[in-house]
Amino acid sequence: MDITWISYVFLAAYAVLLALIGFMLVSLARRGDERSRLIRTKAMSATFIATVVLLVFETVRVQAGKQEGTNPLWLLTAVSLLFLVFLIVYKKKYGDLG
Repeated sequence: MDITWISYVFLAAYAVLLALIGFMLVSLARRGDERSRLIRTKAMSATFIATVVLLVFETVRVQAGKQEGTNPLWLLTAVSLLFLVFLIVYKKKYGDLG
């Protein structure tokens, strides 16, 4: 009975992760006016900087502790979540994406 419950939680978390990744890809592909392109560009550059910092920390963590490498799905999910957060922040700062 416990395995069924855990598998449902895992599938729900996996669906959320895929939705975040899909949202990131769709929002990058959308066209818009200059303001919406500015918002996306700022969110992408902030996400890129945060991703580089995250990769540096992961490299140091793996090298220092002799631990296993990073799971690519979780890394992509973290980057998608960061992009979503930065997109929301810049959307509130500069206005609606339209």
